[in-house]
Amino acid sequence: MKVSFVQILFRTRSVLATLWVLLLLVFSAPLITWWAPLLFLPGLGIRFWAAGFIGPVSRRSKISSDHLTTRGPYSLFRHPLYIGNALLVVAGLTLLRPHWILTVVTVVVFVVLYILLARAEERKFIDRYGSEYSTYRKRVTPFFPRKYEGPLFKGFNFRWALAEYQTWIVIGILWGLAFVRTLLPGLV
Repeated sequence: MKVSFVQILFRTRSVLATLWVLLLLVFSAPLITWWAPLLFLPGLGIRFWAAGFIGPVSRRSKISSDHLTTRGPYSLFRHPLYIGNALLVVAGLTLLRPHWILTVVTVVVFVVLYILLARAEERKFIDRYGSEYSTYRKRVTPFFPRKYEGPLFKGFNFRWALAEYQTWIVIGILWGLAFVRTLLPGLV
């Protein structure tokens, strides 16, 4: 079975992101202050909220779904996990303060990558859910909320949301490495 380029990107997204963050860390001048961890909270919060509706499918290595999710953050925008990731990227760039060229490359690559992934997901969901997904697409925009569709927490599954512990660990490791980089600037 032929695997598409986008599917390879989807499957390797976590590894690629980790490697890129390590590269950014090498070419950065981290700014560690008491408020810096607060920058990550909106992105982490949105990911936690979305995971409580989408379930463990968000951690799979291929684009798939167990059910069409239209509640919670999915009633505001079709890709809330990507919105959370965007906020985490902005927070990471703010914390790390890499060279401006790496900042620009990070933003461009992130936008292109997530547009490709969102389109691939949408094609998959149109094939799987047909008119139900088409109706949902007409009502809800991909990234920017148009209107409140509520209820925003009915059906939230706390156990599913706890799967986001992996993101918290990654952010903690990033924070720790940035802190070490600040204490020992000649280390890297």
